[in-house]
Amino acid sequence: MDILQVLNNFKSFIHTFIRFLPLGIYSFSYFQTALYKDKRGGILLLGLILNDILGYLYKNYFQYTPKDNCAIFGGKEEGTSLGFLPNAHEEVVAFLTAIIYSNMWDKFQFDFIPFVFLLVLLIVTTWSRNAVGCSEFGDSVFHIITGVIVGMLFYYFMGKYYMEGERGALERETCDLGYNNYKCTEIRDGTVIVKGKKPTNKLDNEKEFGSEEQGWYES
Repeated sequence: MDILQVLNNFKSFIHTFIRFLPLGIYSFSYFQTALYKDKRGGILLLGLILNDILGYLYKNYFQYTPKDNCAIFGGKEEGTSLGFLPNAHEEVVAFLTAIIYSNMWDKFQFDFIPFVFLLVLLIVTTWSRNAVGCSEFGDSVFHIITGVIVGMLFYYFMGKYYMEGERGALERETCDLGYNNYKCTEIRDGTVIVKGKKPTNKLDNEKEFGSEEQGWYES
């Protein structure tokens, strides 16, 4: 196998990966919510659903018909019906990118790895959909701008709940780390419940203090 064949296979793999990328983002959000009980995954899943509803309404209102190369399922060569998503791939990735970037801005914290990863993913998605003949460059720019606007608007209204979910995940991670044999089982109303810590009442504390004070006078 020569180097050109390897490059062609790799390029085909990239196109296939990008083709099913929106479904992968849906799956990631669902499993993040169902398996890890992460509130951020549920909010992201809600955003994806609302975003697709807007895309569906947009296509129906303007009678927009995507190109055959944009289908993620089926094909004319296979003799099966084509399956399209409500939104373009670039729009979905731009929507996700806008939410994560807005969260960084909200926290005034720059996270290098997610920033670069999403930027590269958006560029690769745009290149792939243009290479397979699904979109032209002007179409991709429109989809990206639309996704960014919708994503920023969604975070504007749901950012508070997203931050709450992030703080909850951080508290659970900190609680599980422990320090000097200290670990908490849970946090209730801001109070940390410590493992192996027997509760003491105020009366016992007063008796203990009184005995210490009496000993001090006797000496």
